[in-house]
Amino acid sequence: MKYKYLEINPSRILGLFDLFLRRLVVCCIYVALQSGASVDAADQVVTRNETLFGKIESVSTEAVQLLPRGSASAAREIGVSDVVMIQFSDEPQDLIEAKRRLVKNNFVGALEAIQQVDEDEIQSASVAVRGEYAYVRAVAGGHVAMGAAGKISSALSSIKNVINQFTRSIHYYELLEVAGDLEQALGRYDEAASWYKKIALGPPPMVVRAGRLKGDVLAAEGRYPEAITEFEKVQSVDLVGGFVEQEKMMACLGQAESLLSLGRFSEAASLIRTMLSGSHPEEVPIATTNVLLGNAYSLLGRSLAEMKQDQDALIAYLTVDLVYGDAPETHAEALFQLFQLWNSGGYPRRAEEVRKRLMKTYPQSTWATDLNPSTK
Repeated sequence: MKYKYLEINPSRILGLFDLFLRRLVVCCIYVALQSGASVDAADQVVTRNETLFGKIESVSTEAVQLLPRGSASAAREIGVSDVVMIQFSDEPQDLIEAKRRLVKNNFVGALEAIQQVDEDEIQSASVAVRGEYAYVRAVAGGHVAMGAAGKISSALSSIKNVINQFTRSIHYYELLEVAGDLEQALGRYDEAASWYKKIALGPPPMVVRAGRLKGDVLAAEGRYPEAITEFEKVQSVDLVGGFVEQEKMMACLGQAESLLSLGRFSEAASLIRTMLSGSHPEEVPIATTNVLLGNAYSLLGRSLAEMKQDQDALIAYLTVDLVYGDAPETHAEALFQLFQLWNSGGYPRRAEEVRKRLMKTYPQSTWATDLNPSTK
């Protein structure tokens, strides 16, 4: 049946409506893709709390100046202690992936990703992108080299070259720290202290980090009373913010470890319990907090075991295993200690279960090697 006033039937109307919807969907997809492209094309600054998009106008060792996307106002300054990662719009995707892995402390994975980057493309890239490429190679390589004594000197040379070549890098202080860590790995503590001392010339949060690193190197030398003094100074600093709070937590753990090395087990346990009973700052990323709390419970377990409080030590190590097993080395140690405690407590079946988990999860760790019958 035809309509009187419209020489068109209902199916025709539906067909036109369907065509309209299809075109509308195509337009929406196009707009979305264009929007996505603009996001991808923007520079990015990943901070401890958010990811910012826009145009990076300048970079120095102390801050990044970012003009937010869609903003006509002045550029926003992000201090070095708040910067987690920067990304330029013209970076190769493999370089971006390498940096993401580096941020997660996946150093081997970062090196694998950076090796996929076309070096010819890097050579023709901007100075900023070349600097990012050199930084990832040097820092990831430095961390990997710390587990292989024969590669440390070469890694240290690479770090020095990047520091000298890219003098305004936002990664300057991180590069100094890795250089100091490599010197420590070589047993050259004076040289390590010299690198860390340069960090103390930076902004206030970096001064706090330099103090904590000074305590670390003193502890590595066996100068525990002096290390404790440095760690106490860090914890008493009148500064706030996630970066500083993280450094204070690390200093507390460094102090506890120094107390353990001096045989002051009760003091170490008391210090850690005080830290654990307090509130943990929201500004510190959860992943970082979990790693630090894992270290804290591990140190608490060591303290309690030394005082022959095996049941309490067992609970501390179980807490690492079940709640704070984010850091492989800490988790592997906890499994090893649980094996020992279950055995000494008369639970051989549980001890064997833990041993098998350790061997399966961390087969290359020194803790697994100690429990591997084939290496005896």
